[in-house]
Amino acid sequence: MARAGRAAQGQARRAARRLRYTPPTMTVQLEPSPAPAQAPVSRPRIFSGIQPSGIVHLGNDLGAIRNYVMLQYEYEAIYCIVDYHALTSTHDAEALRRRTREMAASLLALGLDPDRCTLFVQSHRPEHTELMWLLATVTPVSWLERTPTYKEKKQNQPDDVNHGLLTYPVLQAADIAIYKATKVPVGKDQAAHLELSREIVRAFNNRYGETFPEAEAVYTTAPVVLGTDGVKKMSKSVGNTIEILASPEEIRRQVMSMVTDTKRILRSDPGRPEVCNVCQMHRFFGDDWEEIQDGERSARTGCVDTKKLLAQRVIDHYAPARERYAELMAHPAEVDGVLEAGADRLRPLAQATMDEVRARMGLR
Repeated sequence: MARAGRAAQGQARRAARRLRYTPPTMTVQLEPSPAPAQAPVSRPRIFSGIQPSGIVHLGNDLGAIRNYVMLQYEYEAIYCIVDYHALTSTHDAEALRRRTREMAASLLALGLDPDRCTLFVQSHRPEHTELMWLLATVTPVSWLERTPTYKEKKQNQPDDVNHGLLTYPVLQAADIAIYKATKVPVGKDQAAHLELSREIVRAFNNRYGETFPEAEAVYTTAPVVLGTDGVKKMSKSVGNTIEILASPEEIRRQVMSMVTDTKRILRSDPGRPEVCNVCQMHRFFGDDWEEIQDGERSARTGCVDTKKLLAQRVIDHYAPARERYAELMAHPAEVDGVLEAGADRLRPLAQATMDEVRARMGLR
């Protein structure tokens, strides 16, 4: 009986082992496996610089900043506040610091997104000036002396014709080349400036081997915005600006001071909207600009009417930007943080370029 009991226990253990054993099963995949992730498509790199002239005016926005905002969605956009360039005419340290921060806050308030573009200050990446000196060694002086900008600056500031005015285009070339940007947004009137940068880069490549791309122009439809005088391009140095981030009262005062059609003397006289700066401005602030021009042409409306309407539209259009600008200026650390992050993001690019350039020129 003992043997029979042990035999029964052995059979039970073997049965338990058979129950615990589960043969491997084959799984059937009903859904296709996901496709391997594709590498992100690289976008062409674009570079543009803007002077730290302080709070932006209407000409800045219509002539450049609106385009900057659009391009940040299409390109790997690098935007630089060019304080080195500003030193050719600004010699007040506190003013330069203030204007640099005001320009940065203005750009952010008007739509530049640090997650979509890189915004930084030129002097925060000192590699620009090192590359500028190296490019200067391949740049004939005659190229610089012939530039219209140099001739104009000599006339505008005859008591301060400094060396920076002459070598300004070499620094411009370095600004673009150090990040190997392939595109530069320019208006048709600025094409000559970019061509000189291309010539400088070409001279370097011919002497030391292919190092930099020759950046191509991305021609913009940005208008040349006339100032409140209706004659000269809108500029702070001329004193004919409309300060879009100023108070509504200040904007209204500036718009109401605009020169319109000088040949329209009486309210009943027909106007010439094609030469009226106020009528032309309406193109950017409403779809009814043709109706407004018809009103001027037929004397149905007067110049004061079109000015009042333009002033209100400018005030309304820039209200969100004015609010955002005030917030940023109340928290300057936020602005400074964006600029520092932009410069840090560019450090590897700038350093890699300079390592290559030094090696080609026998410096390292």
